Amino acid sequence: MSLPKLTGAVGLFDRTCALLDGRALVEGFDVAWTSGELESLFSRAFETAEFDITELSFCNYLIATARGASSYVALPIFPTRCFRHHAMFVRGAAGIRTPKDIEGRRVGTREFTNTVSLVVRGIWADYYGVDLSKVKWVVGDVDRQERAQIVAPTLRNGWSIETSGGRFLADLVAEGGLDALCAYTPPRTFDGSTVARMFPDYAAEEQRYWRDTSLFPIMHVMVVRKSILEAHPSLAPALMAAFAKARDLAVTDLEIEQAPKVMLPWTPTHLDQTRGVMGHDFWPYGVGAADAPENRRTVQTQIGWAHAQGLIDRPVALDEFFAPGALGLPRC
Repeated sequence: MSLPKLTGAVGLFDRTCALLDGRALVEGFDVAWTSGELESLFSRAFETAEFDITELSFCNYLIATARGASSYVALPIFPTRCFRHHAMFVRGAAGIRTPKDIEGRRVGTREFTNTVSLVVRGIWADYYGVDLSKVKWVVGDVDRQERAQIVAPTLRNGWSIETSGGRFLADLVAEGGLDALCAYTPPRTFDGSTVARMFPDYAAEEQRYWRDTSLFPIMHVMVVRKSILEAHPSLAPALMAAFAKARDLAVTDLEIEQAPKVMLPWTPTHLDQTRGVMGHDFWPYGVGAADAPENRRTVQTQIGWAHAQGLIDRPVALDEFFAPGALGLPRC
């Protein structure tokens, strides 16, 4: 009997390579995986629901779910997670010493509704006590033109949000039009003084944040077309197992010392240091209350941030965010 044929899209990461090259199979299914630039994959999923299984932005999926407009439903598989203190930049002359100093200032971000912005604002508010309503938000392209049109969202909480008027945020933060900036990577005007990091030793600050909160921010989630899961209830655990195998193969590669597969010379040492801070199993899948409480609390926290920031009109419950039965899937 031939296996059900499905299409899947995922970013090309160490923890997904085994899916893309066939070393980690989805038992009982024939999944044709593809990869590509993530923004393109997201657009194709949101605009046409092209894939049966796909990686999506946590925040944009959450917004669509809260509106009842998502063709997909999530599984507790998190292919992209990232602490975001390294995404916080400041104008050197602005005198910003702590996140609290951004109150009353102009702060730029590429997109107000993407997950990196959600997480940065959430950390500023929850961990550092920033009153986000006192910030003047500016949305625009960072280093170069990426979009023909940029529209500032209108939020239910009435926060001040405007566009950059065609100016690049990298130039504005260097010239004084912005005081701080949230960006995936250092803007092209970053030099450590004119434009600097809010936390020069961001790794230490991110580790302190983890020790204090046990929150490892989730950037992306894996989702499945609702109709596919209804037709194939065995798909959810099969995907969990396949993604776990792919992740474990990637970790095994990081452990190799004799002939390292990663060109960074101290990769095994860095892995040991990470495990020393976060524990041996630092990238778990699942949201079970008993066996994956950190993941469950991270998802709930980020949903709470989205509601507090006006991105969604109501809190979304976990059993709506995730597929039926997903809350009971074991940690892996």
